[in-house]
Parts: sequence; structure tokens; C-alpha cells
Amino acid sequence: MKKIAVCLLSGGLDSAVAVAKVYEEEFQLHCIFFDWGQKTYKKELYCAKALSKYYKAELIIIEIPLLKTLPCISLTKQETLTTAINEYVPNRNAILETQAVAYAEFLKANVVCVGSTGGDHICPDNSPQFISAMQEVINEGTMLKPSMKIIAPLINTDKGGVVKLGMKLKVPFELTWSCHNNNDQVCGKCSNCISRLEAFQINQISDPIQYHISYQKN
Repeated sequence: MKKIAVCLLSGGLDSAVAVAKVYEEEFQLHCIFFDWGQKTYKKELYCAKALSKYYKAELIIIEIPLLKTLPCISLTKQETLTTAINEYVPNRNAILETQAVAYAEFLKANVVCVGSTGGDHICPDNSPQFISAMQEVINEGTMLKPSMKIIAPLINTDKGGVVKLGMKLKVPFELTWSCHNNNDQVCGKCSNCISRLEAFQINQISDPIQYHISYQKN
């Protein structure tokens, strides 16, 4: 009987590579896409659906109304340009991951997989310490025994390493979306766009998605 993995799938580069890694290990995949009010919801959902189909995974969509109501969050406000300094969403990963844990316990899953990465720019809820703390919450707060594991296959990998691993796993990068600002062509200005561009350049391959015409590479 196959092991079961519940994977958080945002449609982004990191979560796609994390899903590919779990897929390679022959888990039965159940993916979750969260609607938390992100301005790029439409494009992210399109990519999440395409990726789940590619990896033969079930996909469910869960709405998080609370995060939609928080004021002054650039990732949810259409009129606000998202930049590297204003992208933090309070406690978002804890909220999303506990939802995934509940679903995983219902499925009697073996693991919950998240796309958290390492590197120089890590939010508090995207760190190895946070993943360890979430494991303690799972151990103490769920009835499934032995406890499921929360895994972050990319936690010790920077963005360049994520692209390198994705190349090895033949991840369809064209089905991923990293931009925090646009739904058509990526802006090239938010931190996700900048780190993604650098990662592809480091690996000496072209990013297959199209950047906004106003963005000029140096």
C-alpha cells in the first residue's frame, strides 16, 4: 500500500519542486491549494491545477477568510505594489499548515509536505525551527499514532538549488508562477521574481515564463 502525502501546492516554483520530490518517492499525493486572498489567486490556481494533473494528484481548494480581512497586507491589496520589504503575512504558514494537518489526519497520511526553502531571506514561519515546532504541535495535538511527519524537502536549499533540483526532477517550470503582483506577465520586481530570475541565471537556463515588457534585465 502506498504511503500518503498531503502537499501544500501554491502553484509556485518551490512547492512544485517539493511535490516533484515526494512524487519521485512514490507517495500517493493529495494536494491543497489555499485561497487566502492573494492578488495572484487566478494564476496560482491555474498553475496548481495544471501541476496536480501533471503529478496525478488529487487537489482540493480551501478558503482562509481570516487572512483576507487583515488590513495593509500588500499580497492581498490590488492597489499596492508588492516589494521585497512588504511581503510578510502574519502567521500565514502556521494557519495553512495546521489546515493541512487536519486534512492529513483525516486521510491517515504519513507526511505533510511544505515548500519552505533555505537561503538568506527566510520569514519566521519559513525556517527549520518553525518546521520543528510544527512537528511538536502535530505530535501533541493529533490522535494519529505514530504521528505524521511534516517535511520540507527544500529547507536547506536556496533558490538556485531549488531550480537545480527541479531540473533533475524534470519539473515543468512553465506551469509555475512566482510573481506576487501580476496575473499575466510577471513583474520582475517583487522578491519572488528577483530570486527566481537569479536562480535560473545561476543554473544557466532560461526561465520559460514571460516577464512584463516594462521589466528590463541588467
